[in-house]
Amino acid sequence: MAVEAWDSTIRRLEGETWSIGTTATYLALKPGFREVKLYCAADWRLSLCPKLVHALVYTNSSATYVEYVGLGTDRSDATHVPLDALGTSDILYMGVSDPTRGFYFNIGTGANAEASTLDMEYCSAAATQASAPTFSDVASDSDGTASGGATLAVDGVYTFTLPACVRSGLGTLNAPAASVCYWYRFKPSATLSATVDILEIIPVGPNTTYGYMIGGVEYTVHLDLAHVGALVAAHASTSATVNASWIQ
Repeated sequence: MAVEAWDSTIRRLEGETWSIGTTATYLALKPGFREVKLYCAADWRLSLCPKLVHALVYTNSSATYVEYVGLGTDRSDATHVPLDALGTSDILYMGVSDPTRGFYFNIGTGANAEASTLDMEYCSAAATQASAPTFSDVASDSDGTASGGATLAVDGVYTFTLPACVRSGLGTLNAPAASVCYWYRFKPSATLSATVDILEIIPVGPNTTYGYMIGGVEYTVHLDLAHVGALVAAHASTSATVNASWIQ
């Protein structure tokens, strides 16, 4: 019988099942856990998603920034990133550890119902001591959160062509504790509903060349918590279940 021994002591172990299918399925890391053991009876594919480092909501009327990244990455349905009545001059800034080609949005009970689209941009030139960073429109974007003409209405992935995003701080924007990241931002084309709850924001990996995982084999993944924020998986032809055991 094979016995696995960890290279250091552990103090917490939790498990869950993860249902995957032929399209990409996302699973955010459990906060504080540094390893995960993964098992699927069938062959499957796995990749890692960049870490969301910042989720700053800028409110134009008060010229204020509020940091909500903890509420969008804690895997709790009791907390969320509030985009309530986000206006056309209000902005969500998302700082990411590595370049991304989109974001998965897990929508809570407060979904947007107002007809609107997202104006998504990426940081194309870094900030200087005298100027804020430059943001440019993404290309070939597709909004998987839209329903009935309303963006952020359903769970889904907002994708775009991987841009040449550069690392930058927010410079003269004076956003609180805004570290050097790959920055993306959006504002809506029309004011969103009075209550819009985003339970999770997961940056998408830079490509779809997921790793090939053999069925019936248990994998232990040591997580780089500075750069990895979620797992993404798919099954070649049907649905499957992955058993995930989180190790702290």
